[in-house]
Amino acid sequence: MNEKDLRVIKTKRALSQSLYALLEKYTFSTISVNQICNEALVHRTTFYKHFYDKYDLLIYLMTFLTKDYFSTDIKERINNPFTSMEQSVTNIDDFSKIKHKQEDDKEFERTVENHFIRILQNDIKANEHRITVDQSVPIDLVFYVYGATLYGFMEWMREHNSNMSYEAIDALFHKMINIQVNDE
Repeated sequence: MNEKDLRVIKTKRALSQSLYALLEKYTFSTISVNQICNEALVHRTTFYKHFYDKYDLLIYLMTFLTKDYFSTDIKERINNPFTSMEQSVTNIDDFSKIKHKQEDDKEFERTVENHFIRILQNDIKANEHRITVDQSVPIDLVFYVYGATLYGFMEWMREHNSNMSYEAIDALFHKMINIQVNDE
């Protein structure tokens, strides 16, 4: 399938917009492929020509909503994770709307978190020569500790409705974890 074909682009856009509209109203775990197709006015067979399942479509949607964040240099994302997220997530308001509706949906959380973790893991592996940590710490452990700490901070912020600035959260984050990314 040619990803640059206008028909492919329009179909994927219609399906992702439909999923987004449904995510504003319903939890991800209750949404079916049939609902997505009906909302998009796309046949179910066409859906499966473009996406493996609704999880694949969700990753496609999240990739679109966060494309600016993940195109930001890893140095900025690692050194200032919350500030860079706030400044670069495409359509932060759109992302926040569905995130709020989905906050108790474990399927949604697990799918999105696993997607972000895979991207972060690949970024850390590709840039391990730029990462500064104690030499006795295995580089593959950095990813797990960083990811777990980042996740813990996001949960803490959500549960405690933290009114701290993103800069203050970044400073607190680096008091908990000692990792920096250098210039190339």
